[in-house]
Amino acid sequence: MSVRTIVVGCGAVAQRLYRKPLAQLAKRRLIEVVALVDPAAAHAQEMLLAFPAARHFTSLDEACGATHPELTLVLTPPALHCAQTLTALAHGSHVLCEKPMANSSAECGRMIDAATAAQRVLAIGMVRRFFPAFAHLRQVVQAQELGVLQSFEYREGHKFEWAVTTPAAFRPRSQGGAGVLFDIGTHALDFLLSVFGDLEAEEYADDAAGGIECNVAMKLRAPQCRGSLDLSWDVPQVNVLRIVGTRAEAALRLDRFDQLAVTANGVFVPRTIDQSFPVDIKRDGRRIVPLSYADAVLCQLVQVLRAISLGEQPAVAGAEGAACIALLERALDMARPLPEPWLSASQRAAAARLHGSAR
Repeated sequence: MSVRTIVVGCGAVAQRLYRKPLAQLAKRRLIEVVALVDPAAAHAQEMLLAFPAARHFTSLDEACGATHPELTLVLTPPALHCAQTLTALAHGSHVLCEKPMANSSAECGRMIDAATAAQRVLAIGMVRRFFPAFAHLRQVVQAQELGVLQSFEYREGHKFEWAVTTPAAFRPRSQGGAGVLFDIGTHALDFLLSVFGDLEAEEYADDAAGGIECNVAMKLRAPQCRGSLDLSWDVPQVNVLRIVGTRAEAALRLDRFDQLAVTANGVFVPRTIDQSFPVDIKRDGRRIVPLSYADAVLCQLVQVLRAISLGEQPAVAGAEGAACIALLERALDMARPLPEPWLSASQRAAAARLHGSAR
């Protein structure tokens, strides 16, 4: 039977990432989109083109009461995730909440407690877990192919060009804004946590200066080694994760689904990437190797459906989403200004005074 599904938030994430895979699942009668929730009618109208039988609501509580969903997709700005997840769970719906899970560990705790009490699935949308090269690198590390881990370097940055439909992410964090740390940073730290098992922030610096950060530099400690994380919304980076061990080194292209190389005799050798994921609810059903965002989101949605119907664990459950937020919070607690030598002395002093004032 089709899983009755509500989409909450019909902006850029829903339109660019979720509409196509949801339409595929609806065509296969695995999902029935029964409601679209968004205060902006124009945003909902874009999604109604793909799901004409769905009803538009401006209130999630009203939508749940009228349509009785089995699955709610929370695709709104982060400041809304906690309240909307709690509402959906209170109506007996399972939830897939987009990253970041919430704006604080306290909110994460309330979401996890509510899901446990309701006996419902709470999955966090970390779509990079379904990138085949990422999954392969995780296996390489866990199989100790690199030997004893010595260091890692994660660098990701580009000019921000996401076609946003709301300015929510660009407000100060105290007003619900996100910044690069809660945007790219949640993807980066979630994946690093999945690879290394644990991480602790040793140093953290950004350029927030009273607003939200566009550039971040972190020093991190994993159980076996130390490493760095550099993120940017305005400075192009090499977009690579390098992990060095005593036997070999791995290099993962962060902007590609299938680009991973591991050294052999000191020379990087590309790996054949064939990691696949289910796209069927049957236990031994069809699988694919995701080669696009749409493929990866499709696999993520199917994995949540399998968690609901087969009792499998979500790729990222509430506890893992909360661990990522807790790490972000600990980093922010030690925040210092990034060096900006191009500023005058008085400008640097002003930026230092503003830094962290809106957190």
